[in-house]
Amino acid sequence: MNELRRLARVRDEELAGRASGAGARTLLATVTATDVHTAPDVPGVGDERGAARRRRARRLLLGAVVTAAVVTAVAAGPGLLGDRAGTATSYANAAMEIELQGDYWVARVRDPFADHHEYAEAFRAVGLDIDLQLLPVSPSRVGEIVRMGFSGATGPSKGIGGDREPAGCTFGQEDCSLKVTVGRDFTGKGILYLGRMARPGERYQSAGTATRKGEMLAGFRVDERPVGEVVAEARRRGLEVVFQIIEPQKSGRGYSVDPDARPRAVGDGWIVWEAEADRPGVVRLLVTKERLPRNPVYGGPKPPVLTSG
Repeated sequence: MNELRRLARVRDEELAGRASGAGARTLLATVTATDVHTAPDVPGVGDERGAARRRRARRLLLGAVVTAAVVTAVAAGPGLLGDRAGTATSYANAAMEIELQGDYWVARVRDPFADHHEYAEAFRAVGLDIDLQLLPVSPSRVGEIVRMGFSGATGPSKGIGGDREPAGCTFGQEDCSLKVTVGRDFTGKGILYLGRMARPGERYQSAGTATRKGEMLAGFRVDERPVGEVVAEARRRGLEVVFQIIEPQKSGRGYSVDPDARPRAVGDGWIVWEAEADRPGVVRLLVTKERLPRNPVYGGPKPPVLTSG
């Protein structure tokens, strides 16, 4: 009986949970009671049979103690984990689901308009201290990590990325979702800003060039063309146009914008140097009154990758 008590006590201490300890102690009391009330030994042939029955009873009941304690521990769940919370390999809530796939955590956004605390909850459940915030961006930037920041991280940018799933799908259509990947060995604290589709009228917080594939003026080259020509094309596509007058640097490499400058009328003969997405249905044209020897936005010709649409 002393050995049975010792085994049950050790198992209970290993589990270190109040719920499992109570279950183990209750079953141990049952074992003790059963053993005390077994039939007394009777001299003769019955001795060996009686002893065998008692040994089998002890083994069976000891197994019941251990099994019940383990089941209770599993049922107790997070209460038993204590400070070890965040060791799961998958988690899901209404906003996001995350799972470990090989060397990467893969998080899929279920609700792109959820509060960022719900995304943080999912990351925290698997042991990652990451704050994910979704920003309205122009179509070509949807699914991109547009900004990120880290503190106390080891190899902060390793394995960090954003995308659409399946890759290249049109967000908003069926089975097209946003995805974030994080290396499984990421440590420290991080904040990620992921691009999402904007609501109608919502200003883009990160905009792509309006002539790129998927954008409002895709396939139409605007640089170094008169305002009148670009505005005509924009209206043909049902778009609204706003203007940003820029002040080129003397070197011709770069420009500045005066935020306090009063709006001025822009004539059809002014020159467009670039078109940016402003918000759904609206493009912003960067213009100067005079034609310049080089494009101030790029310090020279617009790169081919941005002119192909």
